[in-house]
Amino acid sequence: MDELMGLDLNYKTKGNINDSYKQIWDYESSTNLAQAYAQVKYNLASKLVMNTGLHSQLFLLNNAVSVEPRFGLVYNLSDKGSLNFGYGLHAQMQPINVYFLQSTDASGNTVYNNKNLDFTKSHHIVLGYNVQPIPEWRIKAEAYYQYIYNVPVTTFSSSYSMLNTGATFRTDLQDSLINRGTGKNYGVELTVEKFFGNGYYGLFTSSLYSSKYKGSDGVERNTAFNGKYIFNFLTGKEWKVGSDKRNKLSTDIKFTNAGGRAYTPIDLAASNNAGREQLSENVYSTFYENYYRLDIKAGYTLNSGKRRVSHTVSLDIQNVTNHKNVFSQQYDDRRGSIQTTNQLGFFPNLVYKFQF
Repeated sequence: MDELMGLDLNYKTKGNINDSYKQIWDYESSTNLAQAYAQVKYNLASKLVMNTGLHSQLFLLNNAVSVEPRFGLVYNLSDKGSLNFGYGLHAQMQPINVYFLQSTDASGNTVYNNKNLDFTKSHHIVLGYNVQPIPEWRIKAEAYYQYIYNVPVTTFSSSYSMLNTGATFRTDLQDSLINRGTGKNYGVELTVEKFFGNGYYGLFTSSLYSSKYKGSDGVERNTAFNGKYIFNFLTGKEWKVGSDKRNKLSTDIKFTNAGGRAYTPIDLAASNNAGREQLSENVYSTFYENYYRLDIKAGYTLNSGKRRVSHTVSLDIQNVTNHKNVFSQQYDDRRGSIQTTNQLGFFPNLVYKFQF
């Protein structure tokens, strides 16, 4: 498989209104990511199945190569349950704009110091258990560990790591990166699922996890995505109504509770002195308040008896309790204070759908 990437990057910015513009990207070209894989499935015994394979990638921009072995075993304990084990080496190229972050050298020439970055790679290990104790029900439990290496970090000692990119809408990319950072994720997950049947369904998912990284300073910290836990519960019920039971009344409930993400607190005193936002040296040391949200949806579907058409009216009430879930914090230089931006509050959404 060959993926062609066309690029037309142009972006400039400045710190404040009195600064001069700085060119961040000005590049127009194309590059390719070539991938190939092979897979073999083999029955080692009547209850033991092996899946193994090899995946490879070639990034033609800088000729970075990755060869990734994969291996998995499934042992069928019975007709209802099985154990599984998996290992894989996985590689991922950097966000495409990272390679073309530009700067100017001493001679005034435009240089791309990130252009030769290698793939970020990780070892994945998973151990799982699946069981269907009764019809329409499934329980799945997994424990996993992921060790990440070749992560782009700065050449000088700092807390920066590419693993945190994407946690905010800010352009926080760095120049002159090298593949020397590491990270790790590990945790346990549990899923209990009731497939749709007898007019209802249900799903419960939970995860307890940890997400850490090391920058070029060698200090282990929380990643920006370390929320520690998340629980989801979803259920719904349908009733057939009308004289001929052609129409449908439905309700759905969704509840989510998750740990707040790690963030770097704003140093208010330093920000007031500088007139712009200054972050604390305690990188990703603080957590937002836990996330909580309850959604309720009710709908009615009218199916025509003469034509293949249907009308559906539904009311989806999101965040029923209007819980204030924090999205981000930023420094307000006009007020000299820290302002908090919340995620979506109470939001009723009325929908009409016509199908034919």
